[in-house]
Amino acid sequence: MKIQKILVANRGEIALRIIKTIRELGLDSVAIYSDADFDGNHVHNADEAVFIPNGYLDQDQIIQKAKEMNVDAIHPGYGFLSENADFCRKVISAKIKWIGPDPETIELMGDKINSKELCLKEGIPTLLKTTNAKDATKIGFPILVKASAGGGGKGMRIVENKKDLDEAIDAAKREAKSSFGDERIFLEKYIRKSRHIEVQILGDNYGNVVHLYERECSIQRRHQKIIEESPSPRLTSSLRSEITKSAVTLASKIGYKSAGTVEYLFDEDTNEFWFLEVNTRLQVEHPVTELVTSVDLVKEQIKIVEGKKLSFKQKDIKQNGSAIEVRLYAENPKNNFLPEIGQIAALSYPDSKSVRWDIGIKKNDVITPNFDPMLAKIIAYGETRKQATSLLRKELENTHLAGIRTNKEFLIKCLENSSFKRGKTTSDFIERESKKLFVERSKKDVDILMKIATLWTHEKTKEENTRLAFLPRNWTNGTLPKSYVEYEYEEELFCYEYTAENQKILINRKLFERISTSTASNIKLTPEGIALQLDERFITAKVTENKDNITLNDGFGDIVFKKLPKFSDLNELIIEGSLTAPMPGKILKINIKKGSQVSQGEALIILEAMKMEHTIKANTEGTVTEVFVNVGDQVENGADLMKVE
Repeated sequence: MKIQKILVANRGEIALRIIKTIRELGLDSVAIYSDADFDGNHVHNADEAVFIPNGYLDQDQIIQKAKEMNVDAIHPGYGFLSENADFCRKVISAKIKWIGPDPETIELMGDKINSKELCLKEGIPTLLKTTNAKDATKIGFPILVKASAGGGGKGMRIVENKKDLDEAIDAAKREAKSSFGDERIFLEKYIRKSRHIEVQILGDNYGNVVHLYERECSIQRRHQKIIEESPSPRLTSSLRSEITKSAVTLASKIGYKSAGTVEYLFDEDTNEFWFLEVNTRLQVEHPVTELVTSVDLVKEQIKIVEGKKLSFKQKDIKQNGSAIEVRLYAENPKNNFLPEIGQIAALSYPDSKSVRWDIGIKKNDVITPNFDPMLAKIIAYGETRKQATSLLRKELENTHLAGIRTNKEFLIKCLENSSFKRGKTTSDFIERESKKLFVERSKKDVDILMKIATLWTHEKTKEENTRLAFLPRNWTNGTLPKSYVEYEYEEELFCYEYTAENQKILINRKLFERISTSTASNIKLTPEGIALQLDERFITAKVTENKDNITLNDGFGDIVFKKLPKFSDLNELIIEGSLTAPMPGKILKINIKKGSQVSQGEALIILEAMKMEHTIKANTEGTVTEVFVNVGDQVENGADLMKVE
């Protein structure tokens, strides 16, 4: 059957990735979207898009819309309904092709208990397991409690001793029930120093099954992968041959069709490996396989469902070079990698030739708690693992992402880590290397970047001050006190003072003048930030101000400073000492005249700054003897407004 129109029953980066191949094949794509994704990238990139009111799990509505739009096939992507055998059956019953394995295979291999029983019968190495908590001591601690259905780290607990077992089982059951509608769990031996090795397989409708080599996905947090690569730095040729042969044997035995992944646990000390599960879908990390084999897995899935034989044999598939993928998540690594929400205030990346971005977000997108917090996958390809690592690190360092906290800087630290570079990437990597992975930028870097942030703020203010545009940049009449900006970073307060002098700006951290004073010159705002000479060093930086945060990228990663207000309540400012402008702005209203009597706290001037109005109040009672400004005037920070005696 020739397929012409495909509905992608997913969202975000995976929907975009599938749509890309559909377009390259000259086929038509249909996207679905919920309320939260009306403006999603996948909606804009598909040929057609249809609204699903109840979201991505509404099986009947998805099938109904597919019928109405004369869809030939449905591609489920990963997650959501991709491993739901009932949905697969409904799609097939509706005379629509399912791009994936048949429902019987999904049902058999999606159940981890039954799939392990099958492997035992077929002589495929499998860890000791039990569904009876009373048998835990026979397996021996530590034990891993796992959900029978689903994946993604949900319904999984590591148990170190018997007294914690019952509580862990109850928690895993609740999580599994909530996530997959199936509370069944099982217990198996936990291998502390292990690697996660998986084999990509492809099978057609004629009994042909091949492997596309392995991926290593050992670096995980909360039992979820964050870095994947191919080939594994640990496997020898003989071990690779042994583990891939095991995967093909299993896939052939069950008559596997389409793309799938056989996952194994590899013991670092003994070189033993054991079957874990089969993922009956396209994996998140499939791009690393595509880059080292030059095989488009989505294209092959479509050809298989059209009834075509595999166009290559095992001997035709070569594993060339090295590919490494990182998953960019909206999460806080310092808070146990818990998800974050917010709005993307800025997003730019080099999109280098040897780097692939599978990304579903754009500037101004709002990241909600409704979906998985993964924002993008970034994959680098190199002739060697060392080259791929370096390319990926540099790509991340030069990526500017503001408005929401992510794991980007943590990923950079992982790629820089000496153990990672040596291939020491066992599953305990994050725990073992944690002291090195949570290191902040050096004090020297922070000092330079805060100076850049301060200078950007100063130059941005001058640029927006159209009334004084005729003045030379950095001009001053010498009567104003030093300007300053205060920041908070890593629970420490910083104050930077600056003053103009002979077309240059002198800037220093307050109280540290002797060791921190720098001279800035040749300052120029750029579309993305600023370029300048700081002392004898030329620097360019991307800068984004969002609410009270300033995010900078100097080519070595993003850093975020909290910019502190100069007054505790910016909407009602009582100026101490003298009536001067607390910030650059425009005079909107003057409530008094020269000679007026005023009381302490009386509102005198309304100043507009940053699209907000700020009330300047009298700090003492007295007589207004001078008014130095008029309505409509643009004033600088520290400018005299009026005099009260």
